[in-house]
Amino acid sequence: MTRKRYRVKGRFYVILAILLCFVFGMVAYFFLLEEGEKPAFTIQSEEGFKIMMSARAYISNENLRYEDTYFAGGYPPDDIGVCTDVVWKGFLGIDVSVKDLVDVDTFEARDRYDDVISIRDPNIDFRLVPQLERFFERHSEVLTTDLQLDSFLLWQAGDIVTFESSHVAVVSSFRNLWGRPYIIQHGKDPAAEEDRIYGAGGMEISGHFRWTKQCGSGIGTDWEEKEVLVTDPIESNVEMEAS
Repeated sequence: MTRKRYRVKGRFYVILAILLCFVFGMVAYFFLLEEGEKPAFTIQSEEGFKIMMSARAYISNENLRYEDTYFAGGYPPDDIGVCTDVVWKGFLGIDVSVKDLVDVDTFEARDRYDDVISIRDPNIDFRLVPQLERFFERHSEVLTTDLQLDSFLLWQAGDIVTFESSHVAVVSSFRNLWGRPYIIQHGKDPAAEEDRIYGAGGMEISGHFRWTKQCGSGIGTDWEEKEVLVTDPIESNVEMEAS
């Protein structure tokens, strides 16, 4: 009885070479290149991932509850929040103060906010959806609001999505079986990361934004000179409209 011999075909070596090139390429890409040499889209996706992770950490607080209260100084306690707090908390993950940027922008370009602000108030403007939506329209990348199957890849972790200018959430890296992205939101208790980009109170999507390192670079170039004016206390009886 003769033993059957198996010959390794040439295409096996071709496939093996391609796989090895891919593996070594990925190693070099992620571990050998410094940030300054990375393609812009990679740095951009890293920024979005950090925003998402910071927002996810914020909603993981078991004591967090929904309460639309006005706070002197602007910032609510860690256990109280609304939908807009998910956004500025997320941006702390990339060392960006949404409050500072909104305060300056509403001061320097107040005419661009006339239809959403009656009285400027640094204690609340950064926590109201219409103000945030206008800010992102002016200073971030404005992207598609389409949620058809062929556009799902245009939604990335850390993107900001607004609903009828009255609700806002952060896009998650999680996807459902059809590829539709989850959102991180606090429109009710408990705050959650969930498959509700279609079901956020039945509201239509009004905005889709992405923040990159280049965004907001022109805001507040003379911030130190105007800081006193920007943060002057303003008498206001504003009711929270964030959801």
